[in-house]
Amino acid sequence: MKKTTAFLLQDPLQTAGIILIIISTIILATNAQLGMRNGFGAFFLNFVISGGYLLAVFIRNFSKHSWRFADGKIEYTVLLLVLWFISAFALNLEMNVFESSVNWLCVWIVLSAIVVILASWYKSLSKQLNCIIFFLLGTALLLFTYYAIYLMPLYLISVIGILAIGISLHTYVPICLAIVSVALIMRASRQHRAILHSALCGFVLPVLFAVYYLVSWHSANNNINLLINQNILNEAKVPAWVYVSQHMEKSALAERILKVGLVYHEVSNGNIFWGGFPSKSFDEPKQHDPLVILATLLFKKPNLDENDRINILKSIYNSRHQAQERLWSGDKLETISVISNVKLFPEYRMAYTEKTLTIRNNAIAAWSQQEAIYTFHLAEDSVVSSLSLWINGHEEKSRLTTKAKADSAYHEIVGVERRDPSVVHWQEGNTVSVRVFPCTPDENRKFKIGITSPLSKQGDKLVYENAFFDGPDATGALETMQITYAGEAKGLLLPPVFKQVTPGVYRADRTYAPDWNITCKAPALAAATFSFADTTYQVKNYDKKYESFTPDKIYLDLNSSWTKAEFDQVWTKVSNKPVYVFADKLIQLNKGNREEIYGLMTLQNFSLFPVNEIAEPEKALLISKSTISAPNLNDLNGSDFSTELTGYLKTPKHIRFYNIGQELTPYLKALKEFRVLNYADGSTGELAGLLHRHQFIQNQENNKTVVIENAGLLIQKVASRPAQNAPDHLLRLFAYNDIMKKVGADFFKKDYLHPGIIAEAEQAYIVSPVSSAIVLETQKDYERFGINENKNSLKNASMKSSGAVPEPHEWALFLMALSIALYIMYNKKFAHQTA
Repeated sequence: MKKTTAFLLQDPLQTAGIILIIISTIILATNAQLGMRNGFGAFFLNFVISGGYLLAVFIRNFSKHSWRFADGKIEYTVLLLVLWFISAFALNLEMNVFESSVNWLCVWIVLSAIVVILASWYKSLSKQLNCIIFFLLGTALLLFTYYAIYLMPLYLISVIGILAIGISLHTYVPICLAIVSVALIMRASRQHRAILHSALCGFVLPVLFAVYYLVSWHSANNNINLLINQNILNEAKVPAWVYVSQHMEKSALAERILKVGLVYHEVSNGNIFWGGFPSKSFDEPKQHDPLVILATLLFKKPNLDENDRINILKSIYNSRHQAQERLWSGDKLETISVISNVKLFPEYRMAYTEKTLTIRNNAIAAWSQQEAIYTFHLAEDSVVSSLSLWINGHEEKSRLTTKAKADSAYHEIVGVERRDPSVVHWQEGNTVSVRVFPCTPDENRKFKIGITSPLSKQGDKLVYENAFFDGPDATGALETMQITYAGEAKGLLLPPVFKQVTPGVYRADRTYAPDWNITCKAPALAAATFSFADTTYQVKNYDKKYESFTPDKIYLDLNSSWTKAEFDQVWTKVSNKPVYVFADKLIQLNKGNREEIYGLMTLQNFSLFPVNEIAEPEKALLISKSTISAPNLNDLNGSDFSTELTGYLKTPKHIRFYNIGQELTPYLKALKEFRVLNYADGSTGELAGLLHRHQFIQNQENNKTVVIENAGLLIQKVASRPAQNAPDHLLRLFAYNDIMKKVGADFFKKDYLHPGIIAEAEQAYIVSPVSSAIVLETQKDYERFGINENKNSLKNASMKSSGAVPEPHEWALFLMALSIALYIMYNKKFAHQTA
């Protein structure tokens, strides 16, 4: 290396080339990291650097060798080509010839550029080091060859561009690098034959890996198609994509197969360059993967349409947010500020949170309009109770309306008129979606969402779980948090970043982090109530009560989450009863078939036990254990499965359901919220105890009582009482849980409208399966879509809204009393002046 350093110091042009490469790399990396497309600014800098170095090399070679450029130093040529290689990727940021490279390809590109430079100094390096470098140069040659072939369709067109300003010279950089790499290998191998062998090994090994990858791709692709055929033979009532999701091997390779054309560039109709650009229906950065290009060149996509592949990605690859319908792009958006304002009500085991988010559009073009979409993940049984959007610098609060009206208004304004709306919709799995439009480079957009949540009761402690979100990148966002509480909060335990600023007020500032919680001791429940519309709401402890129960039949919901030990323990306790599993049909287990069926059922990634197959639910027990990923209930809409389930739920059912553990699939979580399941959870040992005692948890809910189990809370509706100072969130949580009990049977009806349920949601002002909150720009917009101002309603929740809301007759009495007081004061003052 000393020889190399001395060599560089003696050759200023070569040293200058290294320095310019470092500068160009920094410019490219900075712009790529920030995701900036800055009107060719970064490219222009790289282009000028490359062009300047080209001119310097030309002058140097011409002065020494006249027109015999082949006699010039190959080191200069290598440095020049690497500079142009960097410039080509800077140009790609603007012209998008390639989609963004996958991570492993980025590493390969950088390594190849470094290796080709080192290889040009082979005369100054040892034999052992040269063998390593030329092995890597062999891999680099393969990369340069790939890019050279990929760009072939542009070669003829680029000739015309050369006659203009020379930008199209970048097209020929990979083939030039490939030629130079071969020249270096041939020159170096004359000194040491082993170098040629190293280079050949470096070239061949990635080819062998690619062959292995392609064979694996073909096998996985065939397996997906075979699963589709099996679903048809089984005459299954679920869509083909559900059967594929259940039984396919969940791997990174399978995920890539499903994302072809959605995320990964593909070959279409045999055209490697022009065909198959990714679809706009999946919100994930588009990527270029040479292995995927080769696979789609050789093999067809699986026999699944785009919607089916998206449904599989939603179900088992945690891609539900990316799959949301999008009217406008959001790839230049960034979340730059998050404000979390939390108020705890420990004596009611509730909390109210306001999240205020600021969005920035990083696009350079002033005309850029983008749509921000967020998915908020809420604590169990939480409900959205307010929404605000800042328009022209003023906070505009939302109105609550039916989900259909809100959706229609948003689509009309965003898709056609392109003006200011924001809307929040309920989604399954304790999530909601928030949309904000337009987000432009000229103005940061700001919105606020309010969330009413129960506090989870764990032993003698209450736990507040932060609501986190998916959406525009927030990794660098500044977060400010404030915690306050009503009443007492003994044993309050906050993240260390919090500092007390005044009594009962804690604040923190930091870079956004989604995962945090708060705990405090659980005080005795308050006796105070909340009154509204001649009805009073109060909280009470939920103590589990048990009823006598001996099941006639046992149903096991088996899948990959079950361990053999759990299955054996359960079988020991229930084998004296008829035990059934569902595998395309109900199958009764016995000593002879149980091992075989267990082995087959636990190959499933998830299960969807059709509760409609339970003939006598009042005498049955369904035992389940859940995987994390599975389809939502709404994903099954339109299938025979959903049709039969809807018919089954027309008559209220309460199936006794025992969950091993606490995790639930979205499907079972929905059935639990709809109160189809009389739910209990615990270990296999606790299940054995219930069976031994012939008991099960008693359902304590009715028309006037809802149970929030994780909070150990009952909320009851009683006759009107004198106004007290309980928070209005009692009504909001009661209404949400009460609505969820009522909508299950009609969940799949998109136009489902029940005046009583809509009125209940409007009164509590909550987002639910039938109601959404929306902010429109003008009063005329509300009138045009028939979205009236909410009356007889709690309206948007706020940090100041707590205690009873006066009834209309109470307002009248208040005004009458005020009038009398003013009259008496005026008469006294008049009498005093007269005297």
